[in-house]
Amino acid sequence: MGASGAGKTSLMNTIANRVQIKKGTELTGQLMVNDFHPLTDKLFGSCCAYVMQDDILFEAFTVKQALTFAARLKLNYSRDMQDDRIAILLKQLGLEKC
Repeated sequence: MGASGAGKTSLMNTIANRVQIKKGTELTGQLMVNDFHPLTDKLFGSCCAYVMQDDILFEAFTVKQALTFAARLKLNYSRDMQDDRIAILLKQLGLEKC
């Protein structure tokens, strides 16, 4: 997608609304989904997730443990509902035994 320093991470951070605009800096333009829907935080959160380049995960976690950890932080559901969603996702990905 481009050499180091080409701006890939900066672009992804901007799309995910994870940039701090410094004084004297202006960010202009429109973020659109399929050239039709303006990209809002709510829309982004309902269909996407972005793990930043320097995000930290525990390397000793199994796939299920990593998903459970993320679900507990992100999903505003009961633990049972979170666990059900994790089980469905693992099955869809063929990773039930991981």
